[in-house]
Amino acid sequence: MTKNATFRPFHAWDRSFFLGFVAVCWLGVIMGFAPAVAGRLQGQADYPAPIVLHLHAAAFVGWLVLLTSQAALVRIGRVATHQAMGWIGVVLVPVMAVTALVSEVYSQRFYADRDPENLKFFIIPIYYVAAFTVLATVALFSRRDPPAHKRLILLATAVIVGAAYTRWWGEGLAAVAGAGFWGKIVETYTGANLIILAALTYDALTRRRLHGVYQMAVPAIFAAELAVSFIYHTPGWPILARRLIGL
Repeated sequence: MTKNATFRPFHAWDRSFFLGFVAVCWLGVIMGFAPAVAGRLQGQADYPAPIVLHLHAAAFVGWLVLLTSQAALVRIGRVATHQAMGWIGVVLVPVMAVTALVSEVYSQRFYADRDPENLKFFIIPIYYVAAFTVLATVALFSRRDPPAHKRLILLATAVIVGAAYTRWWGEGLAAVAGAGFWGKIVETYTGANLIILAALTYDALTRRRLHGVYQMAVPAIFAAELAVSFIYHTPGWPILARRLIGL
C-alpha cells in the first residue's frame, strides 16, 4: 500500500506495544458495554434485543478475541499460526459491518417517534461501519506487508472501540465540551483519537517517523470526524436519516 524503504519494519518493543493496545481495547469494551449488557440481563432495556444484535455482539467480541490471539501468537513466535488464522478476519469483517448497520437501523426505527432527536445520531454508526470496513479490508489485503497490516488493523479497531469509550465517558465529556460542533467531536472521538495518538507517538519514538499508513489514513479519519459532526448538526439530516431507515 505504501512505500517505506527507510521505515524500520520491526522493533523490540512492538510486541509489547500491540499487546498493550489489545488491553486498552478490552478495557474500553468492558467499561463501555458492561452496564448495557447488565441492564438487558435484568430486563431493563428499552426493547428486546433482536437476533441481529446478538450476532453483532458475538462478532464484535470475536474480533477482539481474534485480535488478542493474534497478538499473543506473535508474542510467543507462532507467526505461522498467526497467519493461518487470518481467514477468520475475512469472515468477521463483513458480518460485523452488516450486523452493526442492521442493528442500528432497528434501534433508530424504535426511537424515531419516541425521541426524534436520536435520528441525528445515525450518521455516527454509519461512519463507524464505513471506516472500520475500509480500514479492515485494506488490512486484509495488506497481509504480505506486516508493518502496514498491523497498523491498519490497529486503526480499524480503534475506530470501533472508540464507540465503547464514548459509552463509558462520553456523557462526562459532553458536559464539559458542550453539544456544539467541536463538543460532539470531543464527546464521540476522544477515546479513538487517544489510541491513534498513542500509536503515532510510538512510531515517532521508535522509528523517528510515521509509517505511510498513518500518514495517509489518520488525516482521512480526522477529516471524516469533522464531516460527521457537520452532518450531525445539519438541520436536514434527520429528515434524510428517517428516509434511510425506511420511515
